[in-house]
Amino acid sequence: MSGDPDLSGQWTGVYNYPAHYPPNTFEATIRETGGLITGVIRQPGEYFEPAGTMQHAVIEGRRTGNSVSFVKVYDDLGRATPHYRGIVQAGGDEIEGEWTIPGDWSGTFLMIRSAKTAKAEERHVSEKV
Repeated sequence: MSGDPDLSGQWTGVYNYPAHYPPNTFEATIRETGGLITGVIRQPGEYFEPAGTMQHAVIEGRRTGNSVSFVKVYDDLGRATPHYRGIVQAGGDEIEGEWTIPGDWSGTFLMIRSAKTAKAEERHVSEKV
């Protein structure tokens, strides 16, 4: 992991539903420490919720090399817990993969780190050396 870019920072993303349902966007703040990933996600309500609804969730997971996996636990504990598995692309500023709700449904997702955050993280990491 020492040669892999730290995933800590601000991310924006989109996840897609199966079939004809519209995609949803999200913003994530991620912190990576020793391969462990934690963070928070804020996203607009889903296609079946009233307009203007916002959702909040926490994420916990792990990164091994270029593989990332985490669960997203919504503040509304009655919601299902999606499991995410993705691949960190070269440079460490993009993660692409699949989410699943076991036994229910699945879709794809894409996350991109903001350039400003990525440069700040790069500076922070190089200052540690």
